[in-house]
Amino acid sequence: MAALSAALAAALLEKLTLAPRDRRRARAIRQSCLALIERDALVFSRVIQATRTSPHVVAQRLKHATHIPCQIVRYARAVHEACRTAQREIKPQFRSDLRCAMALAHAADVSGRALIETNLAWLNDSAYAKRIRQQLGSAPRHHGR
Repeated sequence: MAALSAALAAALLEKLTLAPRDRRRARAIRQSCLALIERDALVFSRVIQATRTSPHVVAQRLKHATHIPCQIVRYARAVHEACRTAQREIKPQFRSDLRCAMALAHAADVSGRALIETNLAWLNDSAYAKRIRQQLGSAPRHHGR
């Protein structure tokens, strides 16, 4: 659901944005997030299949699966930041759509982080968890809507 929320947020932003460059960026994020929906399902099915094998294989696949919500969080933050920037150019009658895009981007960020934290808890690898959290901490953060 995190990737879908990010894709919806990007689609709304794409519809609202006036500058062609900004529309292309929103479209690229939307398309990437839609692809991540399929990829996430495939990668996580491999995690489930690995539970019938060794814990080492499960850990490898779970780490691989963790990279997808990390990408989603980055995309969600990019969309949210673009929405904040777009506030200046959006006509008042379209600001409700922009607020919806911001809310969806925020939901994608929160959902993606929840998935990451769940995977990190299952992995129980403090060094890996620290690296992932540092990577996410370096991405631009947004607060509120």
